[in-house]
Amino acid sequence: MSPRAVLSCAAVSLAALLLACSSPGDPASNANASAGSGGSSTATPTAGTGGSGAATAAGGSAAGSGGQSSVAGTGGIAGAATAGTAGQSGGDVEAARRSSGCGKVSAIEPGKFDAATIAGRPTWLHLPSSYDAERPYPLIFVWKGCSALGLTSYGMENVVGEDAIVVQGDFPPGAQCYDTADNSTFPDLPFFDALLAHVQDNYCVDEAHVFSVGFSSGAWLTQLLACQRGDVLRGIGTIAGAFKPAFLNGAAACKGSGLSAFMVSDLADHTNPFYDEDKDGDSVEIAVNHWLGANGCTDKTWTLEAGTPAAPDEAVCRSYAGCGRFPVELCLTDGAGHAAQEPLSLPGFWQMFQQSLPK
Repeated sequence: MSPRAVLSCAAVSLAALLLACSSPGDPASNANASAGSGGSSTATPTAGTGGSGAATAAGGSAAGSGGQSSVAGTGGIAGAATAGTAGQSGGDVEAARRSSGCGKVSAIEPGKFDAATIAGRPTWLHLPSSYDAERPYPLIFVWKGCSALGLTSYGMENVVGEDAIVVQGDFPPGAQCYDTADNSTFPDLPFFDALLAHVQDNYCVDEAHVFSVGFSSGAWLTQLLACQRGDVLRGIGTIAGAFKPAFLNGAAACKGSGLSAFMVSDLADHTNPFYDEDKDGDSVEIAVNHWLGANGCTDKTWTLEAGTPAAPDEAVCRSYAGCGRFPVELCLTDGAGHAAQEPLSLPGFWQMFQQSLPK
């Protein structure tokens, strides 16, 4: 019996809306090796009404390596109002913490992405169309897959609607991926710090609710940030990206006291596989086990039987017991390949993040 069959149960009605998956991306390199150059930017899907979507970008994580980017399939993205919270483990609600940018008049037009250069890299910032300079908003970093050209938000701004600020930063100069290689000096860390400081200083950010999500190379970067900036981030969401010991950077443990973690993987993804296929000490399974342990969950090790069915798709998603303030969830599909699976992943991320937001 396949893992998908073992995981299957009666899906909630939302599952029918969200099960549309991206088609597999073109073959690319392993996450820690060089990949082919080229590719193009991915399309931003439409929210809520089943518009076209499902963009993929495959590739590794070494600086300068490449990959391929493709647009595939239809299926749109469920809007934030559609995504429920049934079936997910809880996270404690935390009070908002206003940034220094609260009260400042915005210099950019709300409701659209504004391009700027921060710390030597292109960046894109999206304020809600009804942006209120006195309201502290959650901030979500969205990191893209290798070789995705320009802005590639995967439609995250549509999922969060009027309730969050979304920002993306580009690859290091001259590179086609974020740099998370084993021997890296991790130049994306100071870039993250600079971009975060810029947004907090100029816009009204809830500093208690900063999140990071990513696909492929962007998922590896999100796992790195979760470890090295775990005292800043409140939660993460990753698709096809793993955790590895190098992210500890010589420390005994990651920074911070834990964070919410929502991970998506596919058993047919052999670019960034769920299992440690090449036995190099990193995989999505290793990432799941890391956060189960770091968050003090009762379920300490991933198995097919561990956890309970969870939203947004109870047929493939499992949440894990005893994680307290920092829930851990895995959605393990079979057949999507190396794809961002936006109709599944993005609403799932936002549902989990909302659990800690002030009501």
